[in-house]
Amino acid sequence: MKTLYTVVLFLSIASVGACDFRSGTAKEEMEKFSGTPTPTISPTPTPEPIDPADVVQVDASQEGGLLTVNNSTQNKTVTCSKFDRVMVNASGGAVTINGACRQIMVNGNSNQITADAAMEFVFNGTGNTLKYSRFVNGKRPTIAQNQAGNDIEKTAFEPGRRPQSTGKKK
Repeated sequence: MKTLYTVVLFLSIASVGACDFRSGTAKEEMEKFSGTPTPTISPTPTPEPIDPADVVQVDASQEGGLLTVNNSTQNKTVTCSKFDRVMVNASGGAVTINGACRQIMVNGNSNQITADAAMEFVFNGTGNTLKYSRFVNGKRPTIAQNQAGNDIEKTAFEPGRRPQSTGKKK
């Protein structure tokens, strides 16, 4: 019986000794160091509004054909007349694309492309420079870069003249 009382007394002392006797302030200070940090939330930048003068209206239900540019180091002009798709299979070329296009896909490297407007730009090469001047139906184009190192820039639209750079990359 004496050993039973000794064991109970020992367990009681051990359980009381295991209790946390810190004050509430000390607990709060310790929680600052033991919790996971909360990331700061940065606000999402609001895009600049689209100038109505930079909008070209197109009947998006039109199904144009596929226009291709297949030569390297060639200066070529292509015109999208029925919401066409344009595929540039060239390297080191200079391509001018007039009109509103559904998609412009670049499958080469180091091309200089000047486009009027497109809904989508796809890059499967690197070192390409693309300058576009207008937005189709008031929407910003989607840009897919499957390789890094391409430069896409929105330029100012001036009817009858080649677009001039605004210096803003989109």
